[in-house]
Amino acid sequence: MATITINIPTDKETWVLEGFSTRFGYQLQVPNPAFDQQQPVDPVDNPMTIDNPETLPAFTKRIIIHMIKTEANTGHNQVSQEANAVIANEVELT
Repeated sequence: MATITINIPTDKETWVLEGFSTRFGYQLQVPNPAFDQQQPVDPVDNPMTIDNPETLPAFTKRIIIHMIKTEANTGHNQVSQEANAVIANEVELT
């Protein structure tokens, strides 16, 4: 398996992570999947939201992986379409 490593200077780490957070909608709080609508809201026993279990660095990594997959698929689809166009142009229709 290939490994891609991205090195971000320590003094730019916060800037990069905050940029991804803003651009792709990272939320510090997310809906509580265990929230019981039949019970009163309680910040300890029945909160409506909880801290996001996905850290900002993990979120950023997930977004980058998604972007790589999307662009690779787009590239392959483009090559396939171009190859099909070449084949179609080689067929004589009368």
